[in-house]
Amino acid sequence: MDNDSKEDDQTHDKKTQILNATTRLLTVKGLQMLSFEAVANEAGLSRQLVRYYYPHLDALMLDLCDHLMLVYQHSLVSGIVEVRQVERLRFFLDFFFGLAEDHPMPDNLEAYDALFAYAVGSESLRERLRDKYKILGQVIVHELAIAHPELDAAACRELSFVFVSMMHAHWSYVATLGFSPDHNKLARDAIERVIVSYIKSSPKAPTIETPWAHDH
Repeated sequence: MDNDSKEDDQTHDKKTQILNATTRLLTVKGLQMLSFEAVANEAGLSRQLVRYYYPHLDALMLDLCDHLMLVYQHSLVSGIVEVRQVERLRFFLDFFFGLAEDHPMPDNLEAYDALFAYAVGSESLRERLRDKYKILGQVIVHELAIAHPELDAAACRELSFVFVSMMHAHWSYVATLGFSPDHNKLARDAIERVIVSYIKSSPKAPTIETPWAHDH
């Protein structure tokens, strides 16, 4: 291995260490405790080293957004591989509402609420989060179209937005506010009923022209 490769590996390892520490900090103590000093203490590194890799908090939070999404992607993909079915919508719904027992969601949901709170003052993070959730929405559109070919494209797009919105709000209630995880099945069954309602009586025209559009 050449020196450049070793340096790249070291950078990746240190950044991962910092991002994991930031996730733990935000999950347990919340955004109000976020600082380079607190991250360094949690990571067991010097403040100077953390600042070397992340000169400002915006850069750290942008990388954290990508890092958390990759953690979820890995958990989801491992479950999809085991499902081995073309129609995977049921697994998606179970996974995202915490009912896929063999494939639990990562235990860092409070960190997402911290990301959203931080994004209020960071356009770059807002844009990153929009992109990530739109990608998830596109995946759900694809799975809906496979599982329910009777739904048209407009209905699938609307349902994808409703699903992602419900899922995010649900975990804010359960993970951050501490409502009982027993609500997981309630929310999961509710989105199933919404899907069924669209199948039975899909709107003749889209409710809005472009789901997932945003104001500039």
